[in-house]
Amino acid sequence: MTTAVDPHMRAVPSMPRGHRPSRTALTSHTPGPTPPTREQQLLDRMHGNPRVAYRLEHGALPHWMRVAEERRVQLERAPARSDVPEAGPVSAEGGRHRRPRARRVRWSGRRALSYVLAVAGGVLLGQVVAMSPW
Repeated sequence: MTTAVDPHMRAVPSMPRGHRPSRTALTSHTPGPTPPTREQQLLDRMHGNPRVAYRLEHGALPHWMRVAEERRVQLERAPARSDVPEAGPVSAEGGRHRRPRARRVRWSGRRALSYVLAVAGGVLLGQVVAMSPW
């Protein structure tokens, strides 16, 4: 029994290596139904799930995203307020968006005395522990 072979298929092995068509080029010419996408396959598998039914009914986007988009569109359509000054060019020296300076630390007598007492107590305690018989 002989089978009919496409003449194009017989010509492929005789082509030089750099000129051979890719596999997808060979198979893309075959007509047929397109396979369902991954999302369609998953939706078919999850038929009867209430979350899937809600998504099919209301769409993929959550409600809060639609509300945010509507607000953004309303703000774009709204006229500019006249009492708010328009932003002008900012000077190279910094303008009003300058970084605040670091707060200067003030040393009080009590603070300095507490540090001195803590260090002296630590040294004294270290000497006592080093001399102890245990």
